[in-house]
Amino acid sequence: MALDLTTLYVVAGLGMLVAGLVHLIPVATGRFGRWATWWGSGHLIVGLTALVAVLNDRIGFGWAPNIGNPLAVMGYAVITGAVMKFDRPDARLTRLLAIAAVVAAPLMVCGDAAHFHLRVTYLSVVRAAFDIAVVTVAVRLACREGLQTGWIIATLFAITVPLFLGRAWLAYDDRIGSRLIGMQDNLGAWLAAGQIAFIIFRAFSLLILQAERGQNALRDQMERDWLTGALNRAGFDRIAAALAYRAAAHRTPARRISVMMLDVDRFKALNDSHGHAAGDAALRTLADIAHAAIGKQGHLVRWGGDEFVCLLPDLAIDRARMIGTDIAGRFADAMAAQATADAAPGVSIGVVEGDIAGGAGDTGGITDLIARADHAMYIAKGDRRRTPVALFKAA
Repeated sequence: MALDLTTLYVVAGLGMLVAGLVHLIPVATGRFGRWATWWGSGHLIVGLTALVAVLNDRIGFGWAPNIGNPLAVMGYAVITGAVMKFDRPDARLTRLLAIAAVVAAPLMVCGDAAHFHLRVTYLSVVRAAFDIAVVTVAVRLACREGLQTGWIIATLFAITVPLFLGRAWLAYDDRIGSRLIGMQDNLGAWLAAGQIAFIIFRAFSLLILQAERGQNALRDQMERDWLTGALNRAGFDRIAAALAYRAAAHRTPARRISVMMLDVDRFKALNDSHGHAAGDAALRTLADIAHAAIGKQGHLVRWGGDEFVCLLPDLAIDRARMIGTDIAGRFADAMAAQATADAAPGVSIGVVEGDIAGGAGDTGGITDLIARADHAMYIAKGDRRRTPVALFKAA
């Protein structure tokens, strides 16, 4: 069956022009970051080059290949740069654009019709390379920020890579004919149709990614304590449910977890002698120290007024005790520099280890461990009143 590539290229060109405008117009209102400027500009450039290719086939512009093809390369580079800007707003794209300019340069002097198949080969390989770069960034986004739509974008760009490379091979073997568009029924035409379809599908993909990022940011604000940045009870419920679900999904041995309960000593005395602002500063200091100590391996929850819980999945209690000692020591040093000796707060810590019990969504096992850690913490607090040596107890 023959395919009308002319219509497909026109639809693709118009679709990319619309996508470009849809992204550029909101930029003026400040609703999107600079990634939208790059994404919209790239799609406008590529869309215009697609329409120029159609007009060149119909009317014949001697300058079209020498200008349109290099612009297409730069357009793909700008689209790739948009994804890099979405990933890291401070990303510098000078090197990417310089590489694209070097890659595009040969196309400015290669407009001979006899070299049509070589130009198609070259452009197809270049487009595949840019798509591979986008796949790499999208996978990084999905892994680092937990953006599920990142995997969708990675898939949409990954699918076109073999399509571009397949068309490049056919073009190099001079099996795609001498025209880019028109009615065609060869394998190269079907590969081109597949490329066009996925290029149109993914034109609005970053909008979906931005929507998920915004939703995650809103959820993060709802699940965090405004003063310390630690998770609140809503955040704890989500994390605990996720841990229980993952534990239930493992058929072989149950996942272990260490739980620490931290409580600020002499917190009331600090508030009474130095004011509530000093108490707030102490809580922020403890939270910052705890966050730095547990890193990405654990979760910090503000459990009460001056109580915090550290959830440390897959961490043995000996390692948890070392982290607790580090937190207590660094907090004591920080508070000694901010409060008088009689009001300088310390921290009592209770630590326990156990299985993440329960089925999917069942947080009872973790809650029981927190209750045990709380009991151990109160024992440690009593010991600290008798001797300053006991920082925490294990139960």
